[in-house]
Amino acid sequence: SIMLMKCRLLTIFAIFLTFAVNAQQQNLAVVDSFKTELAKAKTSEQKVEVAGMLSMTLMNTSKEESDKYGALMTQEAELSRNRQLMARALMVNGLRYSFFTGNREYLQKSLDYLNKGLDLSRKNKLEKETAEFLLTISGLYSSIPELDKAMNYATQALAIASDLKNDSLRVATYYSFGSIFQLKKERILALRNYLTALRIAEEAKDALLLRNCYYTLSQFYVDIKEYDKAIDYLQKSTEQLKLAKNIPNKEYTSVVDLYMMGDLYMQKKDFDMSLFYYDSSIRRADEIKYYPLKMPGYRGILRQYIQAKQPDKALAYLNSRQDLRAYVANFGASHVMDHSYAAIYTQLGKYDSARVYFGKAAPGFEASTPAARLSFYYQYADFFNKAGDQANSLNYYGKAMDIATTLKDLEWQQRIAKEMDSVYTTTGDFKQARFYSNQYYQFKDSLQKLSEEKDLLQMELADEQIRQERIRKEEAAALERKHTVQYTGISIAIGLVFILLVAMGIFRVSETTIKIMGFFSFILLFEFIILIADTKIHHMTHGEPLPILAIKIVLIAMLLPLHHWLEHKVVHYLTSRRLIIPARKSIWHTLTLRKKPATEATHNINHPH
Repeated sequence: SIMLMKCRLLTIFAIFLTFAVNAQQQNLAVVDSFKTELAKAKTSEQKVEVAGMLSMTLMNTSKEESDKYGALMTQEAELSRNRQLMARALMVNGLRYSFFTGNREYLQKSLDYLNKGLDLSRKNKLEKETAEFLLTISGLYSSIPELDKAMNYATQALAIASDLKNDSLRVATYYSFGSIFQLKKERILALRNYLTALRIAEEAKDALLLRNCYYTLSQFYVDIKEYDKAIDYLQKSTEQLKLAKNIPNKEYTSVVDLYMMGDLYMQKKDFDMSLFYYDSSIRRADEIKYYPLKMPGYRGILRQYIQAKQPDKALAYLNSRQDLRAYVANFGASHVMDHSYAAIYTQLGKYDSARVYFGKAAPGFEASTPAARLSFYYQYADFFNKAGDQANSLNYYGKAMDIATTLKDLEWQQRIAKEMDSVYTTTGDFKQARFYSNQYYQFKDSLQKLSEEKDLLQMELADEQIRQERIRKEEAAALERKHTVQYTGISIAIGLVFILLVAMGIFRVSETTIKIMGFFSFILLFEFIILIADTKIHHMTHGEPLPILAIKIVLIAMLLPLHHWLEHKVVHYLTSRRLIIPARKSIWHTLTLRKKPATEATHNINHPH
């Protein structure tokens, strides 16, 4: 399924993406391991699988070599003439470029591969693969964002997933709808789609699907700044990691979970807890002896110091982490570290140093995503304002405002308008200052309305969750009533069967019939006992196989001898004593037998015929 495949690829990519220059020996060892495995591969399927992993692994260290193995994977798939294998190769190539959506060239390459795979799947009527390509393309358009296109592809995928009745595809489709509605700020619709996905995952009892659903709900609550609920859902997602059997390299994923929890606490501005989780992720990476996964924790700590306005600690930490700087620079993001230095020096009031680092960072951000450029322009403008260069400050605030307007982000628009009002006041341009002051209050009023809508949204979300919980309870109660009726019916049936068995000792019935009836009666009784015990055992052990096996062995060891002994005694009694009927006479004869006079009885005894 697409969920499993993407999970595997994303996990592998996340692991190997973090290799820094100082970890090249480790990287080389892993690459050599894959190369050895590729040399041993016999079938086309094996070659495509391993070549795909190699291309993913090498994507951050050597794009040329990554492309080489991507081409080899495509060639092996083509030689096999297996359409599913060819589609898989195109999916892997599309995914390895899709992780760099901030790079426009890579984004276009990803779309090219995915569209080619979509055409191939459609022409060969590979419905599952068609749905997977549609969903992946939808996700890419969501990240741009081009939401109308994203919705179109997701809608096409839903039609296919519904016909296939594939749980993973259905969950992925509702993810896509939820994320699109979330980006559109239609959060009620987003939540309904996420909860639909969760219900499907719960019915499927698939730990991987449940984990992904909980993680998605966590990100949803981050978006509406409900950080406690976000943390709760991320914790649930982490708990599913222990239960999921189809997630490779769980130890690495657990490190990422700790880092993500640290990020949530940082956004909540609980810096003590965020530092605890960042440190925990670093220690966990040490425990599993995987150095590269320490990098996200290091970066999280640095970001926390900057956000908490602790520039001295941030500068000391950044200077001490040469490995972090090498890690970021290794896959072409050195401008991110330059930006960190620029922000730190601005907070310290060392504007000459900040100017140098902002200038070094600018080209990298110019080629980045609108959201990244918006944040950079705002901070660059703030630097110019503090350094006394109001002209450049207004220039970059203007660029930031253009992007915020395009993205329809009122919070950014309000923040920028306030700063532009202040800068124009400083320059003595009161007309422009008044204009941006008016804009500030307009944005503030709009946000106030949104705040009221957010309160309403919270009430609606709470009501939706209560409704869903009520539905679950009603369904559980209905199922319980159904089971109770069935248990009652079985109990009555068993009682009737044993009444019939006892009656056979009264009526004129052959011993063989009594034995057969006794055998089936006791089988029914003891199987019913085991059925009731089985339900209780599963509840007590939470479905753990070993405790269930141990309890059942003890239970059967007790019940089996009792079954045989009791059956033997009852059947023997019924066939030998026949209760109260002598000489095997019929019940009618016994009931109509009249008592004879004593003399006649005596005569009969003395003078038998």
